[in-house]
Amino acid sequence: MKERLDLIVKNTKGKLLNTEKIFDGGFVKVYKEEYSLPDGRFITKQRISKNNDKDAAIVITRTKDNKYIIVFQNRTNNIVSAEFPSGYIEPNENILDGARREILEETGYFVAKKDIKLLDTVIPNIGTETSKVHIIYANNAYKKSSQKLDEDEFINYELFTIDELKYLISNGYMQSSGNKLAFYHLKDILNI
Repeated sequence: MKERLDLIVKNTKGKLLNTEKIFDGGFVKVYKEEYSLPDGRFITKQRISKNNDKDAAIVITRTKDNKYIIVFQNRTNNIVSAEFPSGYIEPNENILDGARREILEETGYFVAKKDIKLLDTVIPNIGTETSKVHIIYANNAYKKSSQKLDEDEFINYELFTIDELKYLISNGYMQSSGNKLAFYHLKDILNI
């Protein structure tokens, strides 16, 4: 199977010829990329870079009393979004350590290294981005400190049961594709 897939990739992959930054909004940058394709054609694509192409983590965080931490943030288009704790992994930072840091910063909850694991890695918008999102499960979280938010963050958080999480999903409070994917991974873990 691997040989077959390697051949398909080889026969499909183009060659990146040139990259040019066409927009710089600070956090978001847009690049024009020029490719040659295996059939001899040349095409142009646009790539969006958020936060200098840092990978991110979405962390399903379960407390010692079997509740799940959900953060609420005001997102673009003035939408308040219910989400699992999440954030960007810093350069040279281990994915799981970055996830533990984000939980602590956003909620003040601590998770031991032995209680956290990587479930999945995805590229949410593969047509326009290259950054990855890591879906992580953290268990046995406990309150250790107050929030330590970045200057531009305002986050409320609450604890929810699994049935309440289902309500958040089915009633449109949790809308992001990454968080919904994380929830479906949680359903697999709990076998529900």
